[in-house]
Amino acid sequence: MPAPDDVPAYRTFRQSMLGGPDWWGCALALVFWWQSLLPTLLPRSGLIQGVVSAVCTTVGYALGVLLGQIVRAVLRKVGAADLGVRWGRGARWGLGALAVVLVPVGLGFALVWQNQQRQLVAMEPLTIAALPVTVAVTLLVGAVLVVIGRLVSFVVRGVDHRMLRVAPRWVSIGVTTLLVAFGSWVVITQVGAPRLLDYLNSSFGATNAGTAPGVIQPTSPLQSGGPGSLTPWDTLGAEGRAFAAGATPVADLQTFAGPSTTAKEPIRVYAGLTSAPTPADRADLAVRELERTGAFDRSVLAVVTVTGTGWVDPVAAASVEYLRAGDTAIVAQQYSYLPSWISFLVDTDKAADTGIALFDAVHARWAQLPADRRPKLVAFGLSLGSFGSEAVFDRGSAAASIGAATSSADAVLWVGPTDGNPVWRQLRDARDPGSPVWAPVYGDGTTARLVNQGVDLPVDPPPVPPRVLWVQHPSDPVGWWNWSTMVAPPAWMARPTGYDVPESPRWFPIVTWVQEVADLMNGFSATPGHGHNYDPDMAAGWAAVAAPPGWTTADTARLTETTQKLAS
Repeated sequence: MPAPDDVPAYRTFRQSMLGGPDWWGCALALVFWWQSLLPTLLPRSGLIQGVVSAVCTTVGYALGVLLGQIVRAVLRKVGAADLGVRWGRGARWGLGALAVVLVPVGLGFALVWQNQQRQLVAMEPLTIAALPVTVAVTLLVGAVLVVIGRLVSFVVRGVDHRMLRVAPRWVSIGVTTLLVAFGSWVVITQVGAPRLLDYLNSSFGATNAGTAPGVIQPTSPLQSGGPGSLTPWDTLGAEGRAFAAGATPVADLQTFAGPSTTAKEPIRVYAGLTSAPTPADRADLAVRELERTGAFDRSVLAVVTVTGTGWVDPVAAASVEYLRAGDTAIVAQQYSYLPSWISFLVDTDKAADTGIALFDAVHARWAQLPADRRPKLVAFGLSLGSFGSEAVFDRGSAAASIGAATSSADAVLWVGPTDGNPVWRQLRDARDPGSPVWAPVYGDGTTARLVNQGVDLPVDPPPVPPRVLWVQHPSDPVGWWNWSTMVAPPAWMARPTGYDVPESPRWFPIVTWVQEVADLMNGFSATPGHGHNYDPDMAAGWAAVAAPPGWTTADTARLTETTQKLAS
């Protein structure tokens, strides 16, 4: 029986899995590790920094190994292989000494950078205790990634070894690359992704079928799922049930409005995924539900495009209800039950189709009313919901799209737009020269305007409020993340940077993109008024586009304070 080392497959496996570190790989890994410590849009905890550093370091190592193989092949080609070996011995010692110095220095700088950024977004500073966590997670996750990478290397070497038996080297390289790429594509797209999506659908489908604690079926006919509703309670989905049951109590509205105004019970209409089979059918059902509840007799009718799970931001909904003392109707429909970050990858078409179907159906019915008897029609979308809502008015250019919005709706409020939002991108491209990408100025700001926080809005509602209003934080990764950051600096890095973003950010290929992915996951838990947390801005946003006559700055301050209690 042959010894294990005499078996080619075993020898290849041992070389792939147990071979010593490549100094080219270690050199580039050190560079990538240092770059991974630089701040981007949002601060990172020790744990998240460890994961980011592990991914970046592993990628750097893999690229370094590839670069080293290319250099060694060139040296062999020119007959200087010995030179490469002698140079490599000295380089290993030098690299080791450099790492001994750079690693503790880099960790110290990382702590300083993170705490400087935390001051920008009103977060508590990190202590030195975060550094051991970063190191431990980097080593652990990095080791797992290296093992996976070496397993892949073993497979590639095995395929290449067999190809060399029947084909010359130049053919073997091409065929091996194609076979490995095709195999990876099959595993990822035909096996892994479908099974993952099935699992996610099953998991979140079960959540969608449930009802959150404390959510009770409405007893009022003015909310979907209540008596006489055309959309039964059990068809609304978990988020639809929470929205329908969460209408602001009339007593609270009356207290806020004061004795000079008589508050009304708000109308909330919702169509769930199982309320009707298609987006168009659900939109028609929602319009019939609006008619049943008397929604077209209210002062404000808000058409909301929801986020991935079907969620309607309760602070946004309550803001307009307090603003108008309950003389409101809000209508929304579900297109998915997956979280927004998953929906952004697989359900953007559904978000757009649903946004278009719902708004068009509501607008068609609203347009039939006499102009002096129509409610104020407002389109609203938050995050992925703003993407779906913008799709309604997208005409290919800022002027045409904004014109479509102002000719179809009385006002539009889009909060936390994604980088893929068509009209938001058009606004950025058409902004006045000199205005930064995070605060684009378009015309005189009376028709369309972007503000970064509610405090940036006029002290009192202007005589002619902006018809189309975006609210977007400079530090919100949802508004900036895209694939191009892999190979080119993102737009948010252009100087001057936003007020809650580092002054002198530095881009590095691949690394910045990985950091932005971490920012994207962090954005939803950012401090209020930063990242993707827009709770403090909802009251001012709604007041800017739909305030009743006589509304003042003091009223906006009261509304903000009131709705912030809901967010806490």
